[in-house]
Amino acid sequence: MGGEPAEDLLVLPPIPLATGRLLRDDDDRVRVVTAVELVVSTADGGEHRIALVPRHGGWWPPDR
Repeated sequence: MGGEPAEDLLVLPPIPLATGRLLRDDDDRVRVVTAVELVVSTADGGEHRIALVPRHGGWWPPDR
């Protein structure tokens, strides 16, 4: 991390970022959701995937 200020680091709030277990696709079919990920793209072209955790009917950030 070098000398990056802590306040500039990406932090996910301790709240559900999504709710629900079903997704309607482009063909109007309903699909069961089994996983939700947040994809973060970086300036150098990289991608970092953060798997959300199902709890209490919502999809929450992991406890890290």
